[in-house]
Amino acid sequence: MQGWHRALGRPHLVPLELGGAPRDPKNLWPEPRYGNKPAGSKDSVENKLKVAVCTGTVKLAAARNAIATNWTTALSKVGIG
Repeated sequence: MQGWHRALGRPHLVPLELGGAPRDPKNLWPEPRYGNKPAGSKDSVENKLKVAVCTGTVKLAAARNAIATNWTTALSKVGIG
């Protein structure tokens, strides 16, 4: 399994930017770098949620829940997308 992270994106269900646990097995979630919903797409959602939390637009718990439930709908779920 060594090197698997090169073919996959950031492997975190709840991103570190939102306080996700970096080594908790329950938070590890490999993402493909290629395909119709690659890691780069989720990165964009993570960054928007981080900004919304830091500016007080969205509560941290709501951002975490939204991205852990379905990152493709997370922005609309918290009302910023």
